[in-house]
Amino acid sequence: PPASDPAPPIPETQRKYMDNPEGVFAATKKVACDGGGGALGHPVVFYDMGEADSVECLYCDRRFVLAPGAGDHDH
Repeated sequence: PPASDPAPPIPETQRKYMDNPEGVFAATKKVACDGGGGALGHPVVFYDMGEADSVECLYCDRRFVLAPGAGDHDH
């Protein structure tokens, strides 16, 4: 017999956010994410895009994209 029952299907209301993570334009390549704060948030984490033009939060999948014309001026 299987070790445990299969996971239930993900509700459509939650799948919407999983398939289409929130995108946020960033003015610099260094960003911070708190998941939106409040009860639905997560601990503050900091990311550096490095050579890329975007980075995704490992907690909430929010994608930070370098805004057109923006550069990293805080070396």
